[in-house]
Amino acid sequence: MPKTHIAEIIAIGDELTSGFRLDTNSQWLAQRLGDLGVTVLYHSTVGDDMNANVDVFRHAFTRSDIVITTGGLGPTADDLTRQSLAVAAGVELELHDDQLEHLRSFFARRGRTMTPSNEIQAHFPVGAVVVPNPEGTAPGIELLQRSTDRETTVFCLPGVPAEMKQMFADTVGARLQAITGQTQTIHHHVVRCFGSGESHIESLLPDLVKRGRDPTVGITASKGVISLRLTTKSDSVEECLEKMAPTLETISECLGDLIFGFNDDTIEAVVADRFKQQSLTLAISDAGLMGAAASVLMKSKAPVIAAEIADFSSDEVAAQAVAIRHRFSSDVGVAIGPIERDLEIVAAGESNYRIAVSKQGETQTHDFSFCGHSAIRETLAVKRFLNVLRLL
Repeated sequence: MPKTHIAEIIAIGDELTSGFRLDTNSQWLAQRLGDLGVTVLYHSTVGDDMNANVDVFRHAFTRSDIVITTGGLGPTADDLTRQSLAVAAGVELELHDDQLEHLRSFFARRGRTMTPSNEIQAHFPVGAVVVPNPEGTAPGIELLQRSTDRETTVFCLPGVPAEMKQMFADTVGARLQAITGQTQTIHHHVVRCFGSGESHIESLLPDLVKRGRDPTVGITASKGVISLRLTTKSDSVEECLEKMAPTLETISECLGDLIFGFNDDTIEAVVADRFKQQSLTLAISDAGLMGAAASVLMKSKAPVIAAEIADFSSDEVAAQAVAIRHRFSSDVGVAIGPIERDLEIVAAGESNYRIAVSKQGETQTHDFSFCGHSAIRETLAVKRFLNVLRLL
């Protein structure tokens, strides 16, 4: 059985530890490592401090087979990655003459003078291999660190996302394949669901969300949408999908209409597409979501021929849906009832609202509770409205 390679991603920089910038490099690298069959167990973020950097490296050597860092490879006094790696590995820095010449040529081609501080970028820990940086001044570093317990391969890449991604694509990805022996394609397929909670959906999927099965099925929740992420590997994407087919069939049988789409689908795009495919037009009268529902649909290019913010009571919602459909001669008329936003009423679970849908002489009403965390309460309400249209 192939060895499972454990990886750690280290993001370096005061701008990250202070929260001044968001660390998107680690997210991107974790996704690429997952595609290569490498298990990322650790993410570390460390500021521009020598002792802290050395400590993070030494800790990573004890628990990870692959370490990838971003940041700290520049020429300024707070760029300490190469120095701290050398200290942690117990080696000196040495000058690579060819890299010094590359740096001088880089500046000369741009008509600039290279300052002496840039020369540090041509120094590498003894035993390190240079990772070329075709469009930047900071080359990367590959270093094999051996201990009695494990071998750890370290890749240090720049923090500039464009440079980091290019170097990964050009060099690091192939090196990781060689290290791990991974030659198969790893494929992910996501099933998107709405209308029930994460734990309830998991309970409907007997033995699917468990360790050790192939394909694996992971479950996550974000703003009311439940995502099931299937992952497997084979010699081709087609073979991966073939392996996934029985699991996908089971998920479909168990969840039915809770599934609204796959991979990058959004519920608003799915609803808009269905309206366009069936050549249906929509008119909306909104007393509850302040136009947010109509705005979402129009951004998705749904055929909304009328959208108004009106004032009517919960008891009048059904009649309002019929009225707006007739008034604008639309195929579907929708009315969204008023929502009570008083925090005490919401907290007591007594803030309810009604959605009515009128189509071809039939009117349906649906009652919902205005609930959830305050940051996503309105988003959930809009998605419930969209889900009513989807199911219609």
